Amino acid sequence: MSNFIVKKVAVLGAGVMGAQIAAHCVNAKVPVVLFDLPAKEGPKNGIVLRAIEGLKKLSPAPLGNKDDAACIEVANYDDGLELLKGCDLIIEAIAERMDWKHDLYKKVAPFIAPDAIFASNTSGLSITALSDGFAAELKARFCGVHFFNPPRYMHLVELIPTATTRPEILDQLEGFLVTTLGKGVVRAKDTPNFIANRVGVFNMLATIHEAEKFGLSCDLVDDLTGAKLGRAKSGTFRTADVVGLDTLGHVVKTMQDTLGDDPFAACYKTPEILTRLVAAGALGQKTGAGFYKRVGREVQRLDFASGQYVAGGGKADDLVVRILKEKDAAKRMKALRDSGNPQAQFLWAIFRDAFHYIAVHLEAVADTPCAGASARSWVRSKPGRRRAGSRSPTGSRKTSTPAKPCVRRRCRPGCSTDAAACMPPTAPGRRHARPMCRVPLSPSTAASRSAPRFWARAQPTAARAARRCSRTNRYASGIRATRC
Repeated sequence: MSNFIVKKVAVLGAGVMGAQIAAHCVNAKVPVVLFDLPAKEGPKNGIVLRAIEGLKKLSPAPLGNKDDAACIEVANYDDGLELLKGCDLIIEAIAERMDWKHDLYKKVAPFIAPDAIFASNTSGLSITALSDGFAAELKARFCGVHFFNPPRYMHLVELIPTATTRPEILDQLEGFLVTTLGKGVVRAKDTPNFIANRVGVFNMLATIHEAEKFGLSCDLVDDLTGAKLGRAKSGTFRTADVVGLDTLGHVVKTMQDTLGDDPFAACYKTPEILTRLVAAGALGQKTGAGFYKRVGREVQRLDFASGQYVAGGGKADDLVVRILKEKDAAKRMKALRDSGNPQAQFLWAIFRDAFHYIAVHLEAVADTPCAGASARSWVRSKPGRRRAGSRSPTGSRKTSTPAKPCVRRRCRPGCSTDAAACMPPTAPGRRHARPMCRVPLSPSTAASRSAPRFWARAQPTAARAARRCSRTNRYASGIRATRC
């Protein structure tokens, strides 16, 4: 297992996330087989075939080349389970129902190879509870691997172990996610909704509450909470539509069911407008209507008061735009707090609530502040530029050299510790430049390194190393990496 290589991936579930995870594996030239239930009518693999056809129509495009859809192998749970024996990584991505997942696990467990990693793409269910009923040997190879929608473009992936997951399993899976799929990985604790969803969904609920309080429309809120804050331009309500309002409802329900003693429990109430939309079958992008609806070439927004779709186009006030352009974060926050503008007061309210929530709960959801900060940053990062010239695994067009992991030098001259031992124990395989060495410095070296001249010389070198790291590790799908 020390030379673990993922030669083939199986994805269980051809829904919105499962199909796109399979597409991203194909983008990275990794063979993949996509499973789902046998169809009741027509071809037995009809559900999977329709999901693959749907990939070609999605926006943003999950495939670098639409022809690569043909490279996804199709299977169903009745006839194709023998294919699992040839897979090194199996990712379950079916609906967020604990009972459905357990039923599926009982069916597939006998066909999982002895050295394969088994992972669930759940967005918030307990990984420990999901592993109940597994044999001890399979429990040691089971963990959570949480991709974010759309998986080709969202940099963040959360890894969630159980108490019985072997550490090397996480290291091997993180290596595949980083070097082959081009992702940024954080280790999360097995708590409800993990890190990004725990904080992000609270922030989304707080944003919806404050928008209703200040009487702001969803298009105006998205303009305020999108690119102007350095986040994805989809903002809040458009992001909810992309994720799926039913999925959002499941995540909120998980928080309500499992966080009853949380001091913020009152904030986890499902917004009335979300309940109405889900009940009406308006689930967002997947159904063509949610907080937004496309009518011809026009994208209309939902009017909260009437429940009808009306013309959008709301924009932030010039005063608020000028405040958000302030480079000093402290001055920017003070200006928002002191302003009498309703939009500025709205932004101050959602920042205040988010900072308070993170300060209270960070220790419970992550081992280090770095993991929490990376999750918040990467889940909201914008995709970079796409490179042309991707080809299918069976095609002939020339492609760039596959991404290689960073090669870390010894942390300092004379250090007898290898790079792995110099890395912090909670972050194996992380790509940071110049990892901190735990071997004590000699007195003379420590004295020389405390001098200002040393740091003036060392800091540019570290900056160059970080830039080199960012250039080396690229998204496997053709998306340029934006950070180390």
